[in-house]
Amino acid sequence: MINIIPEFPNLKDIELSDKVHIKAFTSEFLPYSDFNFTAMWSWSWNTNHKMMISQLNKNLVVLFNDYVSGEYFLSFIGKNKISDTALRLITYSREHYKVDSLKLIPEEIAEVLSKSEFKVVPDRDSYDYVYSVLDLANIDTWSRSSLSKGIKQFIKKYPNYVIKQNTAQEIQKNEYLEMFEIWAKNKNIKDHFELNEYKAFKKSLQSDDNIKITSLYIDNNLVGFNTHEIISNNYANSGFSKANIKYHKSIYAVLNWEEAKILKKQGVKYYNWEQDVGIENLRKSKMSYHPISFLRKYKVSYNN
Repeated sequence: MINIIPEFPNLKDIELSDKVHIKAFTSEFLPYSDFNFTAMWSWSWNTNHKMMISQLNKNLVVLFNDYVSGEYFLSFIGKNKISDTALRLITYSREHYKVDSLKLIPEEIAEVLSKSEFKVVPDRDSYDYVYSVLDLANIDTWSRSSLSKGIKQFIKKYPNYVIKQNTAQEIQKNEYLEMFEIWAKNKNIKDHFELNEYKAFKKSLQSDDNIKITSLYIDNNLVGFNTHEIISNNYANSGFSKANIKYHKSIYAVLNWEEAKILKKQGVKYYNWEQDVGIENLRKSKMSYHPISFLRKYKVSYNN
């Protein structure tokens, strides 16, 4: 099945039918968010991101766009002929994209690259944040925590709020697209229809039942939602999170807490909240939830 993905340097758009083939490359690795099929497919060709895939030495090669700058770069995941794969991809990247390094290289790969041959640099902005689901399910008990205080204030103000969990196929999609629009207006974002994130979210709603949506309702009105995908018995990966902050400043804390309680009941142990892409406020927010570890990624270039 893997042979359906073309040999490098030929590249193809990501399609829903590629899911099983991509998982064949990634299943032996920790659930790095960048190589999660749902995330890759959601952010691929019908947004402004031209994410494409190939294979080299039986490793998965991905052509990414930088999440902030839009710059093309290459990455890969796999366990075969690592040094040869890195060398060939760096050479190709220099010639075709004027980029002299690979990015988002998982730690398991970075560790086996020869330090005399390659320059391997940690990329803190791309680290995935990993949380204990048990910890998140008990945020309301955290002593001297603003998150805990905020949850209690929210419950006091809205004691009858309702939490629902559905698949992407079970929801009224327009309701969630409208929630995205409300979020954008609160952020003073114009033309939210052109946002890559909006296009990616809209596309993600076409996916299969692996996508779960945790929704928060007040007086029968949707006021916020989180999406996630259960990757294995141990891990879930986060997706999109949007809420109407005008209801309460702690609405996201409540959503995260309630979602974690659901994941706990389902036996999930760890929750990957993806990277902060170097955005200071986002990093501060993610750190406030006390990650227990990171899935580290690296930049790799020639050591010259």
